[in-house]
Amino acid sequence: MPHIRGIERIKMADEVFLSIQDGRLRIAQIDKGIVTHLDAVSMKTRNDDPQSLSGRIYLGRVERVLSRLQAAFVDIGEERSGFLGAREARILAEEPQADTPIEECLAEGDTVLVQVTRPPLRDKGAQLTADVTLPGRAVVIAPCRNRVAISRAIEDAEIRQRLETDMQNILSGQHSVHIDVEGMDGPAGWVVRTAAAALTIDELARDMELVAAQWTSLLAQAQQAEPPKLLYRDLDPVQRALRDYIRPETRSVVIEGEAAFRVAQGFCKEHMPELLPMIRQSDADEYLFDRYDVESQLQAALNPRVNLPSGGWLMIETTEAMTTIDINSGSHDAEPREINLEAIPVLARQIRLRGLGGLIAIDFIDMAQEDAAADIEEALAQAFADDRLPVRLGAMSDFGVIEMTRRRPAHTLADAFSGRDE
Repeated sequence: MPHIRGIERIKMADEVFLSIQDGRLRIAQIDKGIVTHLDAVSMKTRNDDPQSLSGRIYLGRVERVLSRLQAAFVDIGEERSGFLGAREARILAEEPQADTPIEECLAEGDTVLVQVTRPPLRDKGAQLTADVTLPGRAVVIAPCRNRVAISRAIEDAEIRQRLETDMQNILSGQHSVHIDVEGMDGPAGWVVRTAAAALTIDELARDMELVAAQWTSLLAQAQQAEPPKLLYRDLDPVQRALRDYIRPETRSVVIEGEAAFRVAQGFCKEHMPELLPMIRQSDADEYLFDRYDVESQLQAALNPRVNLPSGGWLMIETTEAMTTIDINSGSHDAEPREINLEAIPVLARQIRLRGLGGLIAIDFIDMAQEDAAADIEEALAQAFADDRLPVRLGAMSDFGVIEMTRRRPAHTLADAFSGRDE
């Protein structure tokens, strides 16, 4: 897709900050002083902490199948039953199709292996999927799939080709470490994460070996257990942040707090020794989010109004049903098309930064040019081309509105930093 003025490619973080404040781990990914991603997770270790349910794998029992809702409720042993939609259950059908109804996937009383994709929130139970995955640092095993996928964030063609060859050699037995794991229907699939780009084939094989052993152990537990039963929980927040947020471009990880720093050092020594040189502790009296004015960037990302460089602004409002983004020209005296193009990289960054998902409606300024709508649609597609979450974009309506959907993250930025996700 050609470059369009005003559109920037997503920048990867060269620094990661981990700061613990008020019992929550605050995570910032930063590229040249600009925050590209923010998150916060509870440091609580209680088994009943709702936030800790994300990523957990359960052996569950189907309580009800509701054809009208095309969903099922699954008892996973928590306070509220989990919600399993038809799309997330179709992997269980004998010959799954895009429109396979929920009643052909499972029945009341069935025992199913499910994973939490979104923790309980307020009066809603956890969202589940039957497409279970187990993450490592460099790879994710996907037992319900039977193919190898390379992360879209790895754009270099030579690196992608090298990783495809390495994976083929490991899975076919041409490497000294041979990984051969049976999934739900044939050989298990794998997703190669961005961290793999910096690893040798031996390091990649080692990570696959660890993840495969985890999956084999989990299956053995499931065969001996009675539902509902918790089979797997993820790493603690500091360890998980090191696994998930360090990228090949990362040159330093700065950690605030002695205890968190010790945890990070111990985890890296055991699992990622090559990263030890980049792990640093902040000064004892330093508030880490004061660097690069991260705190101000955080507060700006929580404000409904976002100013554009040349005088216009965005208004971002989120309800339970949807998010609306209104583009305003303000004192901007340029053509509406130019203002809209200027707004696109800003709103794309804000959507990612705020963790927005579900239905999003973008109200663009009315444009007179006949081909302007096509330019806006193309620019918007380019702005979301590297999004780590699936995005679907609609066409511009006669009223200048584009509707899009983005898969919901586990929580929004506002929920994470207010503690409403607990």
